Amino acid sequence: MTLVKICGIKNIAEAVCAVSHGAWAIGEVFAPSPRRLGVEEAAAINCTLNGSIMKTGVFVNEKLEEVERIVKLCRLDMVQLHGDEPPEYLDELKLPVIKSFSLTSSPDPEHLRRWRPHIYLFDTFSISVRGGSGQTFNWEWLDGLPREIRFILAGGLNPGNVRAAIQRLRPLAVDVSSGVEYPGGGKDPLLIEAFIREVKEADASVSQ
Repeated sequence: MTLVKICGIKNIAEAVCAVSHGAWAIGEVFAPSPRRLGVEEAAAINCTLNGSIMKTGVFVNEKLEEVERIVKLCRLDMVQLHGDEPPEYLDELKLPVIKSFSLTSSPDPEHLRRWRPHIYLFDTFSISVRGGSGQTFNWEWLDGLPREIRFILAGGLNPGNVRAAIQRLRPLAVDVSSGVEYPGGGKDPLLIEAFIREVKEADASVSQ
């Protein structure tokens, strides 16, 4: 089954909605972003959720000590890094790490293997933002990727295109943020439900 991560969670209602519809993980942004979440807010949300979903902190070029502090205070299960963090930085963290790569062309498998055994996330390159751009990249760039490189697919996914993405690329997981939001921001429960339903239907179609 393709896992689902709902990123950019900002309150307990959004988190509970993700849990209730069967998401694997939520993302809480601790980097400059319209979706940035305060440490105390995240801690309160995560205390309520307990072990019902993987709680992921999203960081961009943050000091290692600060990441470790937030991990502890917010009871995070995973860390997602959207900056220029080297493999050695990731190895210092004592929990699963998702390393994001903003693509402008096909990724080099040998370059990616420097970050093993961490989880890869492929997103759309943007000059202005690190993730959450709402734009897709050329999925053809991933066609020749070795099968042992399992990855999370991000970048402009929504209920209208996630089925095609899964059928073509068979990712480990899909990551969505703006694709399940109201026009003015904030997560739309109906879009979250529709997105996860499309993921399940895509899985059913590729298993036939």
